[in-house]
Amino acid sequence: MLGLNKDVVALTSYRDEWKELFAQEKNLLESLIGEYVVDIQHIGSTATEGIAAKPMLDVLIGVSSLDDVKKFDKYRLKDADIYHLGRVEIEGKEVFAKFSDLEELTKTHVYHVVEYGGDWWKQHTLFRDYLNDHPDIARQYEMLKKEAALKYPNNERLYTEAKKAFVDDVLKKCNIQQT
Repeated sequence: MLGLNKDVVALTSYRDEWKELFAQEKNLLESLIGEYVVDIQHIGSTATEGIAAKPMLDVLIGVSSLDDVKKFDKYRLKDADIYHLGRVEIEGKEVFAKFSDLEELTKTHVYHVVEYGGDWWKQHTLFRDYLNDHPDIARQYEMLKKEAALKYPNNERLYTEAKKAFVDDVLKKCNIQQT
């Protein structure tokens, strides 16, 4: 089961089904916006083998240029319960989300649309790969996430900020600076 209501931070144990759910979502995205996409990757903690995660899939969508986002058929995306989060302003990234319940704002997927091969692309994929290649570091990250989830159960922003130094340290080991 995927989904968390707005601002709720809760972790669940790792589930193998997340890989299959990503594969299904990738197929859907390819049918909806595939002509504008270079690559689609599963990122975030649900893509990290064996660690607890918020039950939401993070999907990285690489495009040749962020201008390509303007070409996405927002009506077809909306029919698939995928919405552009226009108020989320992050330099070099457009964010979309899928909701299973719009009244409660129950988010099941977050789509990070970035330039393929650019800084955001490298950061997200290298962080995922590093954690999967270093299970001991992944476990440290899991512990940090659990502490942050207990401390900030109703504030996704503070939860994310609590993890930033750890993420930055891992990216430095990969020689990538975080944007």
